[in-house]
Amino acid sequence: MEGDEAYSTEGLMEDPEDYYPPSPPPTQQIFTMQSGKQVTLRLVGHSPTEAHHLWNGAKFVSDYFEQDPSRVEGKCVLELGAGAGLPSLVAGILGARKVVVTDFPDPDLVANLQRNIDECDKTVEPEGHIGRTIDAAGFVWGADPAPLLAKLGPGRQEGGDGTQQQQQQQQQQRFDVLVLADLLFRHSEHGALVKTIKETMRASRDSAAYVFFTSYRPWKQDLDMGFFDVARNAGLEVEQVSERRLEKPLFEGDPGDLEVQKTVRGFVARWRAEDCRG
Repeated sequence: MEGDEAYSTEGLMEDPEDYYPPSPPPTQQIFTMQSGKQVTLRLVGHSPTEAHHLWNGAKFVSDYFEQDPSRVEGKCVLELGAGAGLPSLVAGILGARKVVVTDFPDPDLVANLQRNIDECDKTVEPEGHIGRTIDAAGFVWGADPAPLLAKLGPGRQEGGDGTQQQQQQQQQQRFDVLVLADLLFRHSEHGALVKTIKETMRASRDSAAYVFFTSYRPWKQDLDMGFFDVARNAGLEVEQVSERRLEKPLFEGDPGDLEVQKTVRGFVARWRAEDCRG
């Protein structure tokens, strides 16, 4: 992972060979939270970034947040490669302080994210809360994150006596929580994803990048898992925190090991203790 070449995004809008089944027309899906609240999602009809599906990783990281709302409550959240943006909407419902939901800077993708924010806003009290909490934006993994960080406003005070030195240390506002749901199949982009994590995640042991995914191409599972080697080599700690076996795969009839296709795994990447501010 040396030099800018490691973060190339030239192939991001290209379809990985043998990856996904034929795309459906534009659809609407309803995700039911564990509380019973329903979240209506509009999915685009076709997208080279696979935003036309509601993926396992998005559904189960949303469940993971709801199981312990303190994972997002009162925190600043950034979602990468969001598709329909389900985890971001759930984070907003659960009381996140600020959410920035991103996908590739294609006007249709960003407009669809905004539409889902607007629709969710109509169902959450007080009206306008979701619209004020969640911003949609286009973003290319590995790019300058300054426009995303700017959406967080002035830096927060994180304790201490408010000295000038502390204020200087805190002037760079960052996110407490990152969400990466079913992004690891883009093997050439692992370096760009890790770069973005390191440039946007607050340097605290309380911060976390949640990486939930299924290896839909079981024969490339080792390549998917290579993301965590890139993260460790970049100085992050990685821990598996969740695993769920589904009754059936997302795409029935796909080739490869059926048990791998039915398995959703969740990992957390964090800063090492020695890299965190006191």
